[in-house]
Amino acid sequence: MKLSERVHLVGSGSNGFDLTDAYDCHVYLINGGDELALIDVGAGMGAEAILANVRKDGLDPKRIKHVVLTHGHGDHAGGTARVRRLLGETTVYASGVIADVLRTGDEQAVSLDLAKLAGIYPMDYRLEAFEVDQELEEGATIDVGDVRLHVYDTPGHSDGHVSLLLEDGGERMLFAGDVIFFGGKILLQAIHDCRLDAQIRSLRKLRELAITALFPGHLTLSFKDGQRHIERANQVLDRLLIPEQMVSAW
Repeated sequence: MKLSERVHLVGSGSNGFDLTDAYDCHVYLINGGDELALIDVGAGMGAEAILANVRKDGLDPKRIKHVVLTHGHGDHAGGTARVRRLLGETTVYASGVIADVLRTGDEQAVSLDLAKLAGIYPMDYRLEAFEVDQELEEGATIDVGDVRLHVYDTPGHSDGHVSLLLEDGGERMLFAGDVIFFGGKILLQAIHDCRLDAQIRSLRKLRELAITALFPGHLTLSFKDGQRHIERANQVLDRLLIPEQMVSAW
């Protein structure tokens, strides 16, 4: 699904558009000409379907040289080892905060143990360990062919969460993972690696970006005036309240 000249949506699960496996987040493909990049990879069961969607959009998966993870939760990073086997040589990027967690497949550190107990994933689902080649930090950049991604540390929803800004032709597109959603909603959970104070700091940081498009990890996308969703969350914080959750507890 082509979203812009540079961006395709090639994966999405039940909290999205049912393009691939039900457990997948939104998986975005960045077209940098000679090179392609995936932002997040889904939970793993839909790996083949994701690459099939790349082909359907007229692009060759062999050009995918970068896999960039917004955070370590299963629906975003769990498929990395499987995708890497399918792609062959590619560079995997993740926050340095969680790089060793992913290298060892530490399910407790990414709260997968609690998610399975809550029925969010099957009990037999496993986080397969994989190598992180490049550890990301605030201010880092990733060159994908002739475009560049800018890295912002945005923890809160999870430790080691990053967001990625792509500037192209006057557009400023934010790949926000799970730090902010359409309508200014957020996702706080009673898990090991979720922290309200960090979430607030991240939303305050994003308030300065003036983005045009918001591409979150789930649910609705925003192609115009994307900054309004970040601003809506911050206006709630201005009143010393917590923004609305992106999912209901009931």
